[in-house]
Amino acid sequence: MYTLRNAKAIAVAALCGAALLAGCEGGPLVRSAPPRNEALFERISQGMPAEQVRRTLGPPDEAMKFPLSHTEAWDYRFQDAWGYYATFSAIFDGDGRVASTYTGRLHGGDDHGK
Repeated sequence: MYTLRNAKAIAVAALCGAALLAGCEGGPLVRSAPPRNEALFERISQGMPAEQVRRTLGPPDEAMKFPLSHTEAWDYRFQDAWGYYATFSAIFDGDGRVASTYTGRLHGGDDHGK
């Protein structure tokens, strides 16, 4: 039998389901970032504007400004092809273009397999 109480319960369940899907990676309302690996980072080149880097890699995990040198670094953490945890850094000049890049393993590679 269809009652107002049943209708409320169905509405609440539908809202909870929609919220759950929206919060899941890959849900209908979430744009997932590209998988991070060396091949993706090789697409970043000197002179590339910051906005193009953001479109290619997504938002950085960490950003740090260096006022004295008028530069900014964007860091992206990932697991390299050998299974080590690593960071890719794009360093931008004062004009917001890639001045250099750097890739290094975290903890000197001591965290392999952990």
